[in-house]
Amino acid sequence: MSGIERPRHPVRRAKRSDRAPLLDIDARAFDEFWHIDQVGLEHALRATPSSRFRVCERRGGGTLIGDDVSNLVGYAITGRSGLQGYLQRLAVAPEAHRQGWGTALVADGLRWLQRHGVVRTLVNTQIKNEAALELYKRSGFSLLPINLVVMDRTL
Repeated sequence: MSGIERPRHPVRRAKRSDRAPLLDIDARAFDEFWHIDQVGLEHALRATPSSRFRVCERRGGGTLIGDDVSNLVGYAITGRSGLQGYLQRLAVAPEAHRQGWGTALVADGLRWLQRHGVVRTLVNTQIKNEAALELYKRSGFSLLPINLVVMDRTL
């Protein structure tokens, strides 16, 4: 696949049993305003007509989550609609940052999108999330010349 490296860490399909540890990772990876819960995860998975939900896990010792030990270090949800792709959610456990897990998840999603004929992919992140911005730039994304404002309204 041209221009998209093969993931150097193993990436696999997420299972339903992965969700609790992944939501824990999400809560630790983002400020309270930005992290998602089970409902948010379901919304992300259904936001596009087709999506891919993948995880990375380290071999060996894991992290204690409640009464269980998890080797999961991150996850990505990638979606597509027609020729448009979306990196909808990416979270890596803080203790696993800068070890290539995020790069592996992004590469996996981009390769999936490319196989399905997607020609353009969008991702958004917090303005001050420099680690994410650097990851996305290294993965071939470029900043768009737009000022984006996100607004909210309670109904």
